[in-house]
Amino acid sequence: MAPNFLQGLLEALANPEADPNLRRRALRVYGLFLLGLKGCFLLLLAPFLPQAPYPPLLFLAVIGMAWLHLQARSALEEEAPLGPLIAVGLGAGAFFFLGVLGLLLRPFGLFLLPLGLGAFWLFLRRGEEGLNAGTRGS
Repeated sequence: MAPNFLQGLLEALANPEADPNLRRRALRVYGLFLLGLKGCFLLLLAPFLPQAPYPPLLFLAVIGMAWLHLQARSALEEEAPLGPLIAVGLGAGAFFFLGVLGLLLRPFGLFLLPLGLGAFWLFLRRGEEGLNAGTRGS
């Protein structure tokens, strides 16, 4: 039953004329899958990343997040059917990026992990808005 359910969600996500609530749910499942995958990779990397208290890494985090945000906005505007998927993928990438930098800057840099979750949530919301805009435009 679970593979059929997931297959139905993915088909609804690919079909712009499917039920908007089902498409939104599918986007959330896709985003949570990516977030869980990236979180598992962070857990696996944590013991191997050295502590590197190098303050310019915080500047790199800010620049990287600004660039990812611009990429997500651009994808939502230009990549018509796949823009929301790209934005959610970039949100998961932002979580991973900030997570790695947070692990390098630990113990104080660990505050970047909740910021990464916030960035993922923001990109997921933007992706959902992009889904809604795509259904209204049809």
